[in-house]
Amino acid sequence: MKKIFKKICLTILVLICLTSIWIFGFSQGTNWGWKSNLPSPFDKIVNKEEPLAVSEGDMNIFWDTWKVSLEKFVGRDDLDTQKMILGATRGLVESLEDPYTEFLNSEQTSQLSEELSGEFYGVGMEIGRRDGFLVVIAPLPDTPAEKAGLKANDTIIKIDETETMELTSFEASKLIRGPEGTKVVITIYRSSWDETKKIELIRGKISIPSVKWEKIDNDIAYLKIYNFNQPLVLNFYRAAMEIAFAKPQGLIIDLRNNPGGYLDAVVNISGWFLEKGNVVLKEDFGNDEIKLFRVRIGQALLKDIPTVVLINGGTASASEILAGALRDNRGVMLIGEKSFGKGSVQELVSLKDNNSIKITISRWLTPDGTIIQDNGLVPDIEVKTEEELSSFSKIDLEKDGQLRTAITELQKLLINN
Repeated sequence: MKKIFKKICLTILVLICLTSIWIFGFSQGTNWGWKSNLPSPFDKIVNKEEPLAVSEGDMNIFWDTWKVSLEKFVGRDDLDTQKMILGATRGLVESLEDPYTEFLNSEQTSQLSEELSGEFYGVGMEIGRRDGFLVVIAPLPDTPAEKAGLKANDTIIKIDETETMELTSFEASKLIRGPEGTKVVITIYRSSWDETKKIELIRGKISIPSVKWEKIDNDIAYLKIYNFNQPLVLNFYRAAMEIAFAKPQGLIIDLRNNPGGYLDAVVNISGWFLEKGNVVLKEDFGNDEIKLFRVRIGQALLKDIPTVVLINGGTASASEILAGALRDNRGVMLIGEKSFGKGSVQELVSLKDNNSIKITISRWLTPDGTIIQDNGLVPDIEVKTEEELSSFSKIDLEKDGQLRTAITELQKLLINN
């Protein structure tokens, strides 16, 4: 019996070993056979393994398309697999159908960092997409774009001979920018025109100012904030301290043609106008997740000065936050024209090899719940532009009807106080 039992055990052990060897050989052979039928570029790819579980119609379609492209494309020997991967990534981001969400390659990532640092080469205008079209958000002060007469909401039809319908804002920016002294021709359409116009611009070094102030009409402080870029916080601190020591009777904050910038910058400077604890904005992340941004630090040295704010179609993003916060918390009057309506938050997420994705993660609401995105802020007193003025030119009350109205309304406040 013992001999029979040993033979049975030995037979079972042999069968187990043979079965294991067959399973291992089959799996390895299948894996080798699948790869051997693919062109060599596939072997150059890292992180190429399919996820362990993919539902039909999900990632399977990508892998099937990838395999067919590598197997059958007539130019498969010259395929740039990294370019294919970047293209697929860009397509994924574009499928989100959000005009402010973009995949940025390393060059575009560096370009964005340059712009937010406050200095770059180009023609000097903030651009974005609205209703499927590339538009001017605001021309920057004292730049070729402003001097050529470009306005907020101008539609950019062509950049040189390239049509803009399929371009992202970064791709368009890349075409517009270039070496100092070179020329770019932009085809523009404006709602008040019967036809498009070509505008020739000479590129230059664009140094973006952040803030300035001066006294006007006896004892009124006029504060112009151009944007909310990196240099603003320090420069604003200096300007705010000077205004506080000057003790003006009233304050006009000019946010016209201010395209926005960093959220941290606007929350930071709000502390000069609002009390600690006041809500600056509400950030809606979707799924009923709302974050409140409150004033945490700041001197609040300017909060008791009667104030009005100037806005127009070029007032966008962070500048709309400040205008909305002042109106909702202090009842500050907004004067001018409806703002642009850029009220969504983009986070720049770093990816491998200095690529990045600028992705919309939330939308902004004013403290009272007004949705900024696509709606903008409607002024309390609407004043149409009488004549386009340079944002960086000296104050001209004869031509600037919006500023005249701001002074008049502020004087009424001072009398009532």
